[in-house]
Amino acid sequence: MSPEPRSAPPAADAETRLQEAERALQMLRRQQETLAHGISHDLRAPLRAIGSYAQILAAGHADAIDARGRDYLDRICDATGRMEALIEGLLQLSHVARAPLRPERVDIGLLVEWSAAELQDAEPERDAEVTVQPQLVAFGDERQLKQLFERLLHNAWKFSRERDRVRIDVRGERRDGHIVISVSDQGSGFDMRYAERMFEPFQRLHGPEEGGGHGLGLAIAQCIAERHAGRLWAESTPGSGSVFHVELPAAPASRSEA
Repeated sequence: MSPEPRSAPPAADAETRLQEAERALQMLRRQQETLAHGISHDLRAPLRAIGSYAQILAAGHADAIDARGRDYLDRICDATGRMEALIEGLLQLSHVARAPLRPERVDIGLLVEWSAAELQDAEPERDAEVTVQPQLVAFGDERQLKQLFERLLHNAWKFSRERDRVRIDVRGERRDGHIVISVSDQGSGFDMRYAERMFEPFQRLHGPEEGGGHGLGLAIAQCIAERHAGRLWAESTPGSGSVFHVELPAAPASRSEA
C-alpha cells in the first residue's frame, strides 16, 4: 500500500491563505480603481455638458427667456454644481480608503494653521479667530491628515456662519501612546441623538440652507482616522457649538525614539 499523503504543515497552510487574501485584496483594489475611473470620466462628462448648455442659454438667450425660465436654468446650474461636488467627494473617499500610507512625524498645528489660512483666503470678509495649542505632533500620513483636519475646520467654519466671529480652538493631549486632538467651535451645533449618523456617507444633519453639504466630508475624515488605527467622535449642544475629537498614534517624544 502506498503511504497516505501528508497534510501541509500549518505554517505553509497559513502562508497559502495569506497569499490568497492578498490576491483578493489586490482584485478589490483594482475594482475600486475601475469604479473611480468610471465615476470621474463617464459621469462627469454629461454633467458638465448639461451645466455648460444651461449657462449658454442663460447668457446668450437672456432676452428670449422669461423669469421662470431663468430660474429653471439657475436651478440646473446649482444642481450640476452640487453633483460635481458629490462626485469629487466620492473620489476622495475612494482614494483615502485605498491609498498607501507613508507614516512620519506630522505637526498637526501646522496643518491646522494651513487649513485655516485657506479658509480665510476663500472668505476674507469673515472675522475669524483660530487658536492652536503648540506641540501637537502625531505619527501618520501627512497628506491624509491634512485632509482630515481640513474637513474638520471646514465643518466648524461653515456652521459658524451665523456668528459675528468664527472661533475655533484646537487642543490636544497624549494618552497611552496616542494623541487626542479636539477641534472646538461656537457654531450652530447639532442634536446628539443623531451623532453617529453624521459619519455615515450621504447622511446630513443640516439642509443646504443651513450649510449642509454632500454628506461625505465627515465620512472621509472618519475613514482617515480609522486607517491610522484611530477614531473620530463628536460632542455638541444645539446653538452652542461642537467639539470633534480625533485619536491618532502619537509621535515618539524625540526622533531618537522613532
